[in-house]
Amino acid sequence: MGQHPETIAVRGDHASSGPAGEKVLVRGQKMRMRLWEREPGGTHKPEHANEYEYVAYVLEGRIQVTIDGQTFQVAEGDSYCVPAGSAYSLEILETSTVVEAVAQ
Repeated sequence: MGQHPETIAVRGDHASSGPAGEKVLVRGQKMRMRLWEREPGGTHKPEHANEYEYVAYVLEGRIQVTIDGQTFQVAEGDSYCVPAGSAYSLEILETSTVVEAVAQ
């Protein structure tokens, strides 16, 4: 039987931290979840692009998102999608918590 990169379940109190401070949650063969918890207002994440697509759901706070030159704000209960290869940036306007599902 081969190795499987997926994780069946991750208890929140056992979630590891990723390289940018995010919580690394459950991981499947083609998707993974991560949690950005209480990101402080005033934080700016400069424009960059990823080779993967991700969708995000805002649990709390308010964020300004710019994707391929289109800027909009999202707040608690809102969601957005960043397509693979798209240039995007984020500005955290209020302390925010966001859960993301990332396609690998």
